[in-house]
Amino acid sequence: MKNKIVDVKNVSAAMALLENLLTRSQIVSGMGLIHGESGFGKTTALQYLFNQDSTNGVYVRCCANDTPTSILNRIAKECGLIPAGRAYQTLDDIIECIRRNEFSLFVDEADYVVGSKKIMESFRDIYDNTEQPVVLVGMEEIARRISHRKQLHNRISEWVEFKPADLQDVAIFAYELMEIDEGIELHDEVLDHIRVKSRGVVRTILSALSKIERSVNGNPPPDGIITMDDISSLDLFMTIARN
Repeated sequence: MKNKIVDVKNVSAAMALLENLLTRSQIVSGMGLIHGESGFGKTTALQYLFNQDSTNGVYVRCCANDTPTSILNRIAKECGLIPAGRAYQTLDDIIECIRRNEFSLFVDEADYVVGSKKIMESFRDIYDNTEQPVVLVGMEEIARRISHRKQLHNRISEWVEFKPADLQDVAIFAYELMEIDEGIELHDEVLDHIRVKSRGVVRTILSALSKIERSVNGNPPPDGIITMDDISSLDLFMTIARN
């Protein structure tokens, strides 16, 4: 399997979100939110955005035990700063760095810290004092929880809910990532089987495609089309026996 990001619908939506934030009118708020269930590719899409040549930004990933000081220290280090002794001093340094360099701030796994008023207010302070895009990413519940923080919620002008991969997405994953002989195709029934069984979870889709790739490279179909019969003996999806 090729190690690259492909332009499926969720990735395209995330790219559009960032573009809209970067090109927004000065009277429009500049915070964004990407949310959705686990496994739909949020972190992968965010890292893809961050690693684009045109993106000038700072990426941090929140942890379950983060405090205001720990998350600010992490942001400071990603800005190339030495964290100050006190949280408010570190925040001031971060604001100055982001304003001066026109950095966008990408905050992954933000659902870990959405319950901390001080941390969430620090993200708002960074945006208010720099007017540079701040993109929060988290699980599906983060949108509801942010909606209760009106000052933060009112600053979010762009939001994307990641959806399960559809049939077209599965086909893109297959033909863009699988390293199989040119001309070999997957029957639509196989692609839809993967979509249904995976429930649209990207990691599960890629795992199934990888197993098919290994099987096909050792025993390619004579007519060049991978059918349900060709994959019937493959254990593509983990099943748990119930007593």
